[in-house]
Amino acid sequence: MSKSPLPDETGTGAGGSVGATALIETLSRRFRVPLLRFFEKRIGRHEEIEDLVQEVFVRLADSGRIESIERLEAYLFTTAANLLRDRQRRLAARAAEAHESYDEEMHGSARETHSPERALLGAQAIQQLVAALYELPERTRTVWILYHLQDLPHAEIAHQLRIAISTIEKHLGRASAHLLKRIDRPT
Repeated sequence: MSKSPLPDETGTGAGGSVGATALIETLSRRFRVPLLRFFEKRIGRHEEIEDLVQEVFVRLADSGRIESIERLEAYLFTTAANLLRDRQRRLAARAAEAHESYDEEMHGSARETHSPERALLGAQAIQQLVAALYELPERTRTVWILYHLQDLPHAEIAHQLRIAISTIEKHLGRASAHLLKRIDRPT
């Protein structure tokens, strides 16, 4: 079984011009494992490493100029580094690291979450919250509702109620302290 010629510094093999598909296959055979190690060193054993390696070759194929790239190895690893930067930006934008993956053993079965007991506990918790909210002064309660239930930003609440943003923050602080004291939290 003969190996395909590997590209030299000009991107062509020993046997002359190599088609783009054949060249990508040759590069994939030669650099797949080094690229896997490259990604693994930087992000650890992660389920998306295979996808990242494949994306390197997809980008190479999509460039449309594979046969004219002078230093293919450098180009591949530069592409890999760029993919990692893109991944980090995407993760930062989504705050993905703050999210926890679903694990049925840890989080319980979806069937268990809709039990009558759970529904009753939820209804009781809502009743406790409503009762505690009615114990607050009207302005404080209004600020809390606008912020937490209507998702209005502090500036919009301040504009609607014609009060300072610092006053909004004080009302929210008072409401939170009161609600934490009044609502039984499971331990």
